[in-house]
Amino acid sequence: MDRGVDPADVFSACGLRYLSAEEYDAPIPVEQVACLFERAAEVTDNPSMGLSMGQDFHYESSSLLVVAMLAAPDVAESLRFLNVYDRYIDTGIVTRFFPKRTPVEFSACLLHEGGNNMAQLNEYLMGFLVQSLRTATRDRFPLLEVSFQHNPPADTDSLREFFGCGLRFKQPQNSIRFAPELLQQPFMTSNKLLFRVLSHGMDNYFGLGEQQQGFFGTVCRQVMLEQSLANVDADTIADRLSMSPRTLRRRLSEEGFTFQEAKNLARERRAKYLLSNSASSLSEIAFDLGYSELSAFSRAFRNWVGETPQAYRDNIRSMN
Repeated sequence: MDRGVDPADVFSACGLRYLSAEEYDAPIPVEQVACLFERAAEVTDNPSMGLSMGQDFHYESSSLLVVAMLAAPDVAESLRFLNVYDRYIDTGIVTRFFPKRTPVEFSACLLHEGGNNMAQLNEYLMGFLVQSLRTATRDRFPLLEVSFQHNPPADTDSLREFFGCGLRFKQPQNSIRFAPELLQQPFMTSNKLLFRVLSHGMDNYFGLGEQQQGFFGTVCRQVMLEQSLANVDADTIADRLSMSPRTLRRRLSEEGFTFQEAKNLARERRAKYLLSNSASSLSEIAFDLGYSELSAFSRAFRNWVGETPQAYRDNIRSMN
């Protein structure tokens, strides 16, 4: 829109409906997001469209994740927060943060199985990350190196001018590297109260004191993001993560888990959250979790935590 292009045509070309609330009730598969970026580059005749969008990100319409990230006190806390919680919101991305390395490294890799060209989306991710750090610190934020997973574009001038450092392509992950002393650089956008509230809210919903790592955690969190767990199956989650059901089951098996175990953990976490933070009745919670009868939910919950849903709710409320 900023460039005078009707977004509806771009979305339509990628099989999506522009401004349809229904489309955004569930995450858009990575392949379709990549298609949007590639199509946008074509219609604007801008081979650096992904980078341009990262530079020009509209923070006034940011997700809670970005708002919280910018409210952090400094670079270290912001990237730590992003690494912990981005996987909950952007399930098509796997982040890694290595603050004790020299140089420090932060990476963001897309979960996909080939298909669309990911170059524009990769460049957007790195451009947005660096622009966010520069916006928050009000500083150039000098980088030592930026890596990309895709092949080098025909012209790298725009990338070199923006990042101001060496570039590497066809790497295992998209990443930025910078000097350790920059971790302590304060954010001019810091808001301690806002950061504390948003951090607590996300941890309360997604974490519940238990940080599941690896692909099992990714699947569990994706299940939690579904509107209702009643009809969630491996096929649905595989589609959300842009992979085949067979690949999803194989990757879970490699970590020693099944899809049903991921779904059960998601149910447990969501049940605890709803019992602690909502006024929903036990029957409503049971239905939301996919149980046809309250008795079945009660038995499952007792197996998870050793007490009935009502007892758990009463205990939580007595502590507040």
